[in-house]
Amino acid sequence: MKFNAAPIRWLLFAIIGVAVAAISGRLAMHMVNDTPSYVDYPLGSLTDALLSIRTPGYPVFLAVVSATVGLSWVPLLQVLLHATASWSFTEALHRRGMPLRSAGAAGGCILVGCTAADHISTISTDAPAASLGVITASLLMNACRTRSATQTVACAIACAVVAIITIFVRPAYLFLVPWIAVTGWLLFDRGAVVTADADADDGADATVAPSRLLGLKIACAVGIVVVGWMFIRKLVVSDFAIAPFGHQNLSAVLVQTVPAETLRNLPGESAELGRRVADELTRRGFQLPDPSGGSLPTLTIEQQWGQINYGIVWPLAREVDAKKDASNPLAPEVRVHRQIGTLNRAILSQSPTGYLRWLLLAVRRSVWGTAANIAMHPIFLPTVLLGLLWLLVKVVRQPAIGPIELPAGWNAFAIVAITYAVFSIGFVILTSPPLGRFADAGAIFLPGLVASVVVANLAAARGS
Repeated sequence: MKFNAAPIRWLLFAIIGVAVAAISGRLAMHMVNDTPSYVDYPLGSLTDALLSIRTPGYPVFLAVVSATVGLSWVPLLQVLLHATASWSFTEALHRRGMPLRSAGAAGGCILVGCTAADHISTISTDAPAASLGVITASLLMNACRTRSATQTVACAIACAVVAIITIFVRPAYLFLVPWIAVTGWLLFDRGAVVTADADADDGADATVAPSRLLGLKIACAVGIVVVGWMFIRKLVVSDFAIAPFGHQNLSAVLVQTVPAETLRNLPGESAELGRRVADELTRRGFQLPDPSGGSLPTLTIEQQWGQINYGIVWPLAREVDAKKDASNPLAPEVRVHRQIGTLNRAILSQSPTGYLRWLLLAVRRSVWGTAANIAMHPIFLPTVLLGLLWLLVKVVRQPAIGPIELPAGWNAFAIVAITYAVFSIGFVILTSPPLGRFADAGAIFLPGLVASVVVANLAAARGS
């Protein structure tokens, strides 16, 4: 019987993750502005829960932890979850034939990456949702391989379940639904490339090639659950959405794409809210586009976004709603959310080009912002500098450098890493600026994509 070293590798990831978190002071619980909305989630009332701006995934986790070991254990549990995610992706790459050193380098980059470094200790969904997203990707890669039918079905079901949990922890991961469908289809042709040793680890008997539509089937299963939740909310609180949240994120972008006079002259139901928002933005000295044309820089929109979102649009919408007919049967949370949605539609109808310009600029911002965050990472930066120094020495000593060697399984890794970043960050910029805590989670695989190639070529250079 062949010894299975996977549990030992998990233990190694867990030890490294806990050690790095302890050394950097990230095992101490850290509260952020979002923390109260998760800790105080109304689990005792179905109606109140369905009216909350949060989905129940993370609040349920916090409630269980609080009732057992206490919230002070949350950072450690999140570190262990992230270590498990990093390990699972390492194993998925190794099963596709990638040498263990390259696969370990990829998993190690995930383990110590930007999202873990910045958010692993916070009582918020940034870190755990990113970890669950990585596990979802690992299970999708495992499902889209040639293996026994039983194992394919098991991985597909597990992928769907973890994707659902991820979305109910952080709805921003709704991008997983189309991503799973597209990436599963793209991985199809690569599913047959599995080494004999990798299959031996699985203990597979007769192997079969997964259907090209496997990803679509998983995505449909996830989508059915999400739509089912939305129907429950429709029946109970008359709101067909995953949560009464999101319109205000977009509104804080849109009000910065038009001059104040455009907001003051919005038609119909949005007239009063648009006027009050414009007056408050002007009174408090926020920058807005000049009436003669042009647009705000993306960094300005990003810097003002949070204050406008939570300090102007949302409170003013509640004030306007409080003045309206109290006989409306809808809950105030739903009414306010719909009112902001109406404001968004009115702005888009008056100036769609402002929003289109924002999308183009946000793409550029997300690219260089994400690259900068990775480059400034306290572990990645010295690694990159040492790598450049090594490359300089090598090109001085050798007039020609041989071709770059790509490790086995790297093609599938590239498909997952690139599509994950595109779908995740693309979904974010539809409604929000590509802040670091949003975009870094989407780019979580990219450092490892490079590291796996570097390690493979270093190993080849030593062997030559």
